[in-house]
Amino acid sequence: MQVSTRTDVGNKRSTNEDSVYADSFDSERLLVVADGMGGHTAGDVASDMATTELSASVEAALADNTSDYETILDEAITSANAEIRELADSDPERSGMGTTVVAALVGDDETVIANVGDSRAYQIGDDIEQITVDQSFVQELVEQGEITPEEAEDHPQRNVISQSLGTTEEVEPDFYSVSGNSKLLLCSDGLTEEVADERISEIVAEASDIDSATTQLVEAANDNGGSDNISVVLATDSSL
Repeated sequence: MQVSTRTDVGNKRSTNEDSVYADSFDSERLLVVADGMGGHTAGDVASDMATTELSASVEAALADNTSDYETILDEAITSANAEIRELADSDPERSGMGTTVVAALVGDDETVIANVGDSRAYQIGDDIEQITVDQSFVQELVEQGEITPEEAEDHPQRNVISQSLGTTEEVEPDFYSVSGNSKLLLCSDGLTEEVADERISEIVAEASDIDSATTQLVEAANDNGGSDNISVVLATDSSL
């Protein structure tokens, strides 16, 4: 598997509160994007803690021969949430910090994705398919039929998330299983706020290699405004 990661501060923020992670453990690979809560103290600390704790927890579970990927990710996210919340509660300067997380545990025969917040996972083949469903206020409005998906794209509260790591005692990740040979993209909302899904798919399809694809995705987000930090992890089983 080829993997490329990119993270960028964007054009408007002074600090990059995103964190990205990609590594392999024997036959499994862990991919993570975490977006520290914008406007909150120490979002960069929260996102870094999330990737660090997920990595350590997943590695320990795999070493212990745990094979249920959903259980592995669930316990890793629970542990990360507790670690972030403990630090936030003990340090007034970090009170209220939190982070989204989208993580993929990729094995030979299956891929399981876990999501908390509004960072996303996509499959990109002949077209692009959003795998995850945002845990956000506007997504709840869409599901209740109060607004359309198109109205959600420009809703003034579209960045209000309904769950994040570190801000509550418990979190409930959503889990998704994917298969096939499509490329897998994890990203923070700094990409999806600025670049339409169809354009993301075009960039990946037209890029000469996987590193060029991630570079061009970040550049496209910045060219369109770069209003937030931008992070991408792109994985493929074959050359682009």
